[in-house]
Parts: sequence; structure tokens; C-alpha cells
Amino acid sequence: MNASVRLVPVGIANYHTIQNMARFYVYDMSEYLGHQTGWEIPLNGLYECIDFKMYWDNPKTQFPFLIYCGDEIAGFVIIDKRGMNPDVDFNVAQFFIIRKFKRAGIGRRIAVDCFNQFIGKWKVMCLPENAGAYKFWSSVIREYTQGQFEEYNNCKVSHLDDIYNVFQFCSHYLKQLPEQDNARM
Repeated sequence: MNASVRLVPVGIANYHTIQNMARFYVYDMSEYLGHQTGWEIPLNGLYECIDFKMYWDNPKTQFPFLIYCGDEIAGFVIIDKRGMNPDVDFNVAQFFIIRKFKRAGIGRRIAVDCFNQFIGKWKVMCLPENAGAYKFWSSVIREYTQGQFEEYNNCKVSHLDDIYNVFQFCSHYLKQLPEQDNARM
């Protein structure tokens, strides 16, 4: 990808854009979670997702972004301040790269941009069955922190009422990806 990759903060006017993409987000996750009860495709053929409007309720604790590659939307990310316990500064609440932009280094670049923009103690959670998300976050966080992170598997997250794999680490300003990853942009 030679086009510029940008993380753009968005207001409530972009809620519908992100909510529309959420159907594709659920579709992508169904590759790993589709065998579970509750992940069946609805009879009308349209995957549904939780209502993301809640991510605009408090601009001091919730940070929605669109991801652009050139002039085209490439996905979205929502950072919030909710983790599995109160000591978390930041959490990746939602993270989605549109399929045509996957495996081009965009997700890695955006994750690092988020970590550098929001300095502090992070928790990144993924459902244990979502092998793709686990592989992505494990690789990105291991590289970003140079192995200085903690990982907890199959943790009960009370505010989400589910079990997650959790990565915990501190972000530090100006960490960069290795040059070979930047060259793929």
C-alpha cells in the first residue's frame, strides 16, 4: 500500500458509517465464532452488531476513529477507558480493518499509532475463540513492547460478562515498527 494511512477522530455524525461497517466486523469474526450459539446468520441475511452509539456518550473516556488509506475508509477503531479492572488507562474496545486492506500492515500501523497517542497502561482483550485477533494482538504487542507485557488467558471480564484473553502493557511514546513493516505501507 503506497497510500497514506491515517487515524481520524470522528464525532457522532460518523456513527452510522461505523455502525454499517460493524456488520462486516461481525461477519469477519464469524469465521472464528460462527459455530457458537448466538452467532448464526439472521434469517434476513444481515449480520447484526451491538449498537455502537454508546461509544459517543462520554468524549473523555471514549475515542472513536475512522481509519483511512488514502481517501478510502479502511476500517475503524474505538479506544475507551474500560478494562477488566479499574487500573487500566486505555482499552481497545473495537478494532476493524476492512478485508481488502488486511495483511498490508495497516492494522499494525494503526495499533501502534493508538498506543503512541494514548500513553499509559493498556489492556487489549480478545475472545479466546477468535484465533485471528489473538494472533494479531499477540504479534503486535510483543513487537511494540519488545516482549514487556503480561498475558492472561480465559479471564472473566465482569462488565462484558464473558471470558477473554487479555494482554496488559504500558505504552511509551515514539515506539516505531521495524523498517520492513513501514516499507509495506
